[in-house]
Amino acid sequence: MLDKLPLKLIERLKLIYTEDELEIIENWFNIPYRKTSFRVNTIKSANEEIEKILRGKEIEFEKISFLENWYKLINDREKSIWDLEIYKEWKIYLQWITSQLPVSFLDFKNWEKVLDLTASPWSKTSQISAKLTNTWEITANEISKIRLEKLKYTINKQGCENVVLINKDATQKVFEFDNYFDKILLDAPCSSEWKINLNNDKIWSNWSMWNIKRNYNIQKEIIKNNISLLKVGWEFIYSTCTLAPEENEWVVHFLLCNYKDLEIIDISSKFENNPKFKKWIKKFGEIVYRKDVEKSLRILPSEDTEWFFVAKFRKIPLS
Repeated sequence: MLDKLPLKLIERLKLIYTEDELEIIENWFNIPYRKTSFRVNTIKSANEEIEKILRGKEIEFEKISFLENWYKLINDREKSIWDLEIYKEWKIYLQWITSQLPVSFLDFKNWEKVLDLTASPWSKTSQISAKLTNTWEITANEISKIRLEKLKYTINKQGCENVVLINKDATQKVFEFDNYFDKILLDAPCSSEWKINLNNDKIWSNWSMWNIKRNYNIQKEIIKNNISLLKVGWEFIYSTCTLAPEENEWVVHFLLCNYKDLEIIDISSKFENNPKFKKWIKKFGEIVYRKDVEKSLRILPSEDTEWFFVAKFRKIPLS
């Protein structure tokens, strides 16, 4: 790993992770291909139907214990399910395992309004729609018109009927009315360090501190201009697929220091006995984070998981 990755990136990893964790990370970076995982699209099917069909095709699978409707293939690769009717009919949807976690932390109630602030690559929008059984209102925003068309195609194929699409720059306010949404999900644009693979240097050759700092500033702008859209008493999820503290703990620290109407909700305890999930890091470089940042969740790569970071907030009334 030291021979291939940028020295600065290696130095940063050593500040965040223990030697045992670094060994796990190096193994992850060296995996030639990663396990295929999928979500059952409960708008069109159910776990029982999918399991029966996979067994009939002698495709080995495993249910992911900490997520509902989630499976991984044991030995088969993605192409083994391309010809199955359940794939062609969008009864299953290929998606990384930990990509489902942010939505799983939203406590949905009847007839809520949900905003997916940066909807690309659209897997979470359709996941929300399936979870809400096509009955509530979802607004999905995407800045790119090309990606918006792909999002439209995907949600239509999955049978999502409760999604309104908008084409806005999320660093600006995306919706007219304040205090409108009961739930807001920001799966933030980030440096996507989870994609690093030592077998493909094109993935990480453009890694830079400049990109990390740029994303940190974009993430703050998105939140600053859109947090007013959330109703008092309701939930905001922040997530990324990167390991950079500037885009994770540092953003949470910034929010808690500057937005007195946001309180962080503890989600770390849900996985405290699972070695694949790591709590916050207390400091990075000269920055010492607020103690309540510990309520967020940092996820290690493993056979079952990819890099991910999630924090959950509630908007509270200002006294």
